[in-house]
Amino acid sequence: MLPLSRERATTILTNSRRRPWTADGFGSSFNTAKIDAKMAERDLHFNDLRGTAATKFYIAGFTMREIAETLAWEEESVEKIIRRYVGRSASLKARIRKLEARG
Repeated sequence: MLPLSRERATTILTNSRRRPWTADGFGSSFNTAKIDAKMAERDLHFNDLRGTAATKFYIAGFTMREIAETLAWEEESVEKIIRRYVGRSASLKARIRKLEARG
């Protein structure tokens, strides 16, 4: 499969009228979701979801390259996120699972 470039990108997220999100519209909907989740007071941003996904993928056994490709990040960015947010014990458990899976 060929990677999508910005010129060829397909719209993935649309609003209720099936139109691409505007920055303001998406931000408003994200804030509404935070309120609904009773997290309005927390300093969360949409990009925090990508960081959470990166850590979850890592713990699930994805390689740094797989995470970077999935999130359209550079591997160095993924490594920085992992070092910052994945605890040592979680990181160690992920590596042990990977070793056990190899047999």
